Amino acid sequence: MQDSVEQAMWQALRDVIEPDLGESIVDLGLVRAVRAESPDITQIDITLTTPYSPHGEALTAAVRRAVSYAGLPGVEVQLVFEPAWTPYQMAEPLRALLGLPASEPQAPAQVAEPTSWRSRLRRRFTRL
Repeated sequence: MQDSVEQAMWQALRDVIEPDLGESIVDLGLVRAVRAESPDITQIDITLTTPYSPHGEALTAAVRRAVSYAGLPGVEVQLVFEPAWTPYQMAEPLRALLGLPASEPQAPAQVAEPTSWRSRLRRRFTRL
């Protein structure tokens, strides 16, 4: 029963559109979790593309509205910001549309040797 409620919630959330990007919050990866806590209450965690987005209240209201239109039980919507959203959480077709690579680029490896002028002098004089 809970699995079917969660699946219905995910389907209802596909109708919620993020105002700035004009795409579904599910496809954008903004829905973090959907948990059927009890037969009457479902907890939905969503995030924003940035913590400074002015659309937090509008998105939570749109989520509640989409769930009620679908005739599903009560919902508690919570905004979460950890971990931070990245474009690599979007669905693959959206990443391809934006020209993003298939996987998130790795941070460059740290240089093992210090590059200060003092360290260069030490290396030079230790070789003599």
